Amino acid sequence: MAKTLSRFYFLKKDENKDKATLFVRVQDPIRKIDVQFTTRLRVSVPEWKVAVSSEDALARHRKEYPRLHDKLGRIEVMLKREMEAPEFDREKVKQEIMAIADPEKSEIVRRQLEAEIIAKENEERLLREEAEKARIAADAERANIWNFLDRFVEEIKSGKRLNGNNRYTAGSCKAWSSFRKLFNGFDPRHKLTWADVDRAFVTKFLDHLQKLDYMGSSINKYLVSFRAMVGYAYEDGLHNNDRALSCFSKRKVEESDKAAEIYLTETELQALAEMELTGLKDQVRDIFLVGCYTCQRVSDYNNIQPEDFTTTAKGTPIIRLVQQKTRNEVKIPIMNPNLKAICEKYSYRLPSVVDQILNRYIKEILKDLSESVPTLAVKVPTKLTMKQKEREKFGELAVERNEKGDVMMPRYDCVTTHTARRSGITNMYLSHKFTIVQMMHVSGHKTQKTFMDYIKLSSDEIADEIDAIVNGAKEEVF
Repeated sequence: MAKTLSRFYFLKKDENKDKATLFVRVQDPIRKIDVQFTTRLRVSVPEWKVAVSSEDALARHRKEYPRLHDKLGRIEVMLKREMEAPEFDREKVKQEIMAIADPEKSEIVRRQLEAEIIAKENEERLLREEAEKARIAADAERANIWNFLDRFVEEIKSGKRLNGNNRYTAGSCKAWSSFRKLFNGFDPRHKLTWADVDRAFVTKFLDHLQKLDYMGSSINKYLVSFRAMVGYAYEDGLHNNDRALSCFSKRKVEESDKAAEIYLTETELQALAEMELTGLKDQVRDIFLVGCYTCQRVSDYNNIQPEDFTTTAKGTPIIRLVQQKTRNEVKIPIMNPNLKAICEKYSYRLPSVVDQILNRYIKEILKDLSESVPTLAVKVPTKLTMKQKEREKFGELAVERNEKGDVMMPRYDCVTTHTARRSGITNMYLSHKFTIVQMMHVSGHKTQKTFMDYIKLSSDEIADEIDAIVNGAKEEVF
């Protein structure tokens, strides 16, 4: 376009039109500004060409169209001001031009923009509020003990959560399910949080267990579970209650506060092995004896597979197991004749029976055996389990008590699947043929203290051993 007396111009494509919109260009090479703006003001193309051809023509045009030139002048002043500003804002210039050229439309646009800004701010505020509510809800969910415990139990059952690199055993899943049921009774409204866990909290938990009349050993078991749960949640980053773990201490459990933990003697086991049985009872007896002769937990001795039978490099026949509870590997020599006979009886494919069935039937079998082995019918003081208390409450179990109020039960009724492991370890110890290390290698214990807890000798039995040693009858003992 040729040089004119005004910085306002219309586009080349509009030169032959009757009317066109005026534009203005802003340039600053130093600041690298080169922008063209529409003024939104329309003029007669022929008249504007004449107006910008001379000073007189431009003066006449100003007189004829004063409002147009007033707006153009205001635009020029605004452009000068904006060009002198530290930062050149193109959008601001556009808005300023609209405000000058078309105030009414500018006001409409301003209100629209203002409404959009308010709407956006409201939307952002609502999003922030929703995010805050979600954060508070998430924090509350993370802080809630029940939420973690319930999810934890389901995850270990499904295998989503592992114990190291292995799935939790069926026994562990059962134990945690029992703890979940217990905790649900302690916190039925599911309001307790990790921040609540302190010594007073643990004391309330203990009071709850005592009101339910749990045995001391059971109370300790649940305390251990509770402490473990607090630790798992801490590792998962669900709380930062560093002091919580120090609030749990096992209670000292006296023997009188436990269910009777008996063992079966070698004589009783031999009578059991020679007992005539058929069908399921025959299998139950054999499985139980395998536990007695291998010193294993029921989760291991009730699940021995054909591939677990092997030999050492020197040819010693052994059962090689990876214990389900601890993942310890043990190798048990098949030296007992009865154990060898049972393995051969089933062609080294030992049967497996549901634990509850095994637990019930072994009592019935030993009760029958007590007719010929009276020691099995000897009554001993014990404590009732929660299930036994429920059965007594509903008249399903008759319980005998002595003059002190202690529950008295025949030994055969005190036998459980775990009696097999206790019997095996105690009898192995009584043989005096093996060192503690050798015996712990078979049982899978890692500490001597835990191993020795399985040695269930009465004071009379210990006295008999001492007397035999003192009187030179060691050959009868060892």
